Amino acid sequence: MRRQLLVTAVLSSFLLAGCASWFESSSAAKPTPLAAIKPIQALNVKWSLSQAASDNAFSPVYANGNVISADASGRIRTVDALSGRVSADVSLKRELSTGVAVAGDTVIVGTQDGKLLAVERSSGKQLWEQTLTSVALEAPQIAAGMVVVRSNDGRLTGFSLADGKQQWSVARTQPQLLVRNTGSMQAVGNEAVMVGLPGGKLDIISPANGNTLWEGVVANPRGATELERITDITSRPVYDAGQVCSVAYQGRVACFDAKSGSLMWARELSSSRGVALDDSKLYVTAEDGSVWAYDRSTGRNLWKTDALKFRNVSGPAMLGRFVLVIDGEGYGHLLSNESGSLVGRVKLGSEGTVAQPLSLGASALVQGQNGRLSLLSIE
Repeated sequence: MRRQLLVTAVLSSFLLAGCASWFESSSAAKPTPLAAIKPIQALNVKWSLSQAASDNAFSPVYANGNVISADASGRIRTVDALSGRVSADVSLKRELSTGVAVAGDTVIVGTQDGKLLAVERSSGKQLWEQTLTSVALEAPQIAAGMVVVRSNDGRLTGFSLADGKQQWSVARTQPQLLVRNTGSMQAVGNEAVMVGLPGGKLDIISPANGNTLWEGVVANPRGATELERITDITSRPVYDAGQVCSVAYQGRVACFDAKSGSLMWARELSSSRGVALDDSKLYVTAEDGSVWAYDRSTGRNLWKTDALKFRNVSGPAMLGRFVLVIDGEGYGHLLSNESGSLVGRVKLGSEGTVAQPLSLGASALVQGQNGRLSLLSIE
């Protein structure tokens, strides 16, 4: 699960090549060997389906008992979440750059040639198509009858879900060097869309017009060089019980009051992997593969585990009362939410995942870089 740099024309290919060893230093470090564990909780692969491989974060969506997923080849499938039975399987014959957004029988996806498509989930019939200012690398978000898309040039655009007509567009300044963003937007009902930005900013915007409701600073860029000043939010912010939390690469993990945007707490930590919440704790995978737990209310560090350090560990997801992460060799790991100790393990495949697992309570969905879509369960 390699994190990639994007460079504008201002920077030379020489600079990119010269910084590669620095940027990938954690990935190049020797992975911590997996120690034998005595499983406390069974972790099972309930079902699994093969799909096209991709380095992009193709995240599935759960809706009304179904799992809807897309792959890089343009295949969109609807799968019964309990049985793994495929009820719809359509091919768009278009190479895709994003996972899906879903509203009823409508599926929204981005293509490799910079288009935004709306299709019928059951038949694949195209409903509308729009041209983006550049290719989208993360799944669109749907809120209040709007499709919100972030293109690779940083522009946020809102389209009508009904007919695809553009309703608004907001340009964002992009720094010269940034961590490739594969998913830092998340809709919160019909009220707002949370958007993690380069430079450590977190915007909460209105889906109706793109206006900023409030902006929080997760972290400020620091350092003398462009590399040192990379401080990007590249994973999805999370919302729960009046609290919004996010984490920045080479920055901090932070939580805000969802209504006012006031900072509740922040702690130094670098991550492009993501965070998860339960009733009392925040969990985050650091860039080096260590996993941390913090008190949600105060930010007090509760535990840290180095058992998976340098193993290219995914962002965390809750699986019942346990914490699930996937490593770069395709192992799924269950961690105790109380201590961080490893309590369960299962082999999914030969590769990890770019996207965070999607929590479904006592189960979780994982779409790996090899394209395989799996449902993990503790039941």
